[in-house]
Amino acid sequence: MKKVLIFLLVFCLYRLDAQTIDDILRVSYQDYEGTARFAAMGGAFGALGGDISSISINPAGLAVFRKSHVSLTSSLNHIYNNSGYMGVKTGDSRLRAGISSVGAVFNIENQTPVKWNFGITYMKKNNFNRRTGVKNTVNDRSIIDYFSDKANEDVNFFAPEYLDPRNAFYDYIPPDWDVVMAYDTYLIDWDADNNRYYGALNVGDRVHQQINSLESGSSGELTFDLAINYSDKFYAGVMLGMTTLNYRQDIIYREYALEGNTSDFDRLMYNTKLKISGLGVNCKIGIIYKPVQPVRLGLSFHSPDYFRYPYRSNDYEDYPSVMDNLYTASMEVDYKNAGPYMSGPGEDFYLFFERIKTPYKAVGSFALVIGKLGLVSMDCEYADYSRIRLKGSAPTDRFNSDMKKYFKNTVNLRFGTELRVKNIALRAGYRHSQSPDKDYDLSRKTYSLGLGYRLKQFNIDLAYVQTNATDHYTHYAGANTIIENLKNRRLSLTFGWTFDSDFN
Repeated sequence: MKKVLIFLLVFCLYRLDAQTIDDILRVSYQDYEGTARFAAMGGAFGALGGDISSISINPAGLAVFRKSHVSLTSSLNHIYNNSGYMGVKTGDSRLRAGISSVGAVFNIENQTPVKWNFGITYMKKNNFNRRTGVKNTVNDRSIIDYFSDKANEDVNFFAPEYLDPRNAFYDYIPPDWDVVMAYDTYLIDWDADNNRYYGALNVGDRVHQQINSLESGSSGELTFDLAINYSDKFYAGVMLGMTTLNYRQDIIYREYALEGNTSDFDRLMYNTKLKISGLGVNCKIGIIYKPVQPVRLGLSFHSPDYFRYPYRSNDYEDYPSVMDNLYTASMEVDYKNAGPYMSGPGEDFYLFFERIKTPYKAVGSFALVIGKLGLVSMDCEYADYSRIRLKGSAPTDRFNSDMKKYFKNTVNLRFGTELRVKNIALRAGYRHSQSPDKDYDLSRKTYSLGLGYRLKQFNIDLAYVQTNATDHYTHYAGANTIIENLKNRRLSLTFGWTFDSDFN
């Protein structure tokens, strides 16, 4: 088990604290949904182009369009997870509909070998919707033990005279509020004779645990694109992107005393809420080259997403910002002969991040186009998640140090194929995303199938996509690991229209 720091809980994910490096990983990860054709072929479009969604993989793909084009893609996501906790398994699911992509490409024809295209697109980058619920009876360790252990790690820092004042939530940063609330509700108390804290449970007491987590939101990318086509042999493009981010997490942790306990503790409820929302910017460049007619080679580079905002605290709520990073928590405790006792800051607090920089990426691509019969394609994407960086007030240095220590670079592969029979196209794809964590397998495997039909200027495409993944985390130090098997099933439907533009 990785070491638990006072200000920081590491990637195995102690979810009840204010914020962990897992949350930063979550908002940095990209899982483009795109058009139905893009999705059905595993997103392997870096060397192909000619699709609205391909622009976010390789901006040179914009130059492949010979005519102007607009498309709209809607999707229906079914997110299912099966969670295992100390031998007890529970399942839950969420159903969400939304827009996966929308965009327009405008073709500029002229008499020279050089042709220009420009475009505006939006594509969903990540879907955060997930609901988890686990429960079990624990014999050996309660979250109350975690609170007392954490306080005893540094009894000078968590001295009773510091925890006692009502403004203690302002004196401590959010990751330490759990100790403040535990002391305020008598879950832990100070033993002056032994110079340490002790918990409200007696030796041999047992508790029943129940954990419910709800995550929601998404991230998307709005792009402004320009590309050049030279003699239908060399293509180059540049893209300026704006990332929209909206992530919410609500966790309710409960413990109930079991019959036969000798302490006065009866029950507790610990609720945390986290919100990260804002705007970021990025840039991408890319080329596609056809050495011979059937072969296409692609190469693109993606800058990090840069989220930047002035430092905000509760003393400066009117300070201008393009990003919010808010957190709040509350605790309610009942005893057999007293209570309820309630504690919490009573308001949202701004956290300490001023800048977030996600990983840069490089994508190499290959495609073989067999006339009008069909094609095969492959993308190889490199991303180094250990290079995620935060800037702001303490303890961002410790976040950066742990991300460098526990995260790693990844090589993600995407494969796609398409078979055409007159106006009908049959498609299939596969995508494998390596785990960005050195110790836990957080890899993802995605399988996809699709069907397309084109009639003169219109096209309609349908795709089915299933992503399988596993997640590991604990809710506090010393607790048993929760293992989640995740399945995201998605249906996507795209309508497209190709037309001659007036930019001739």
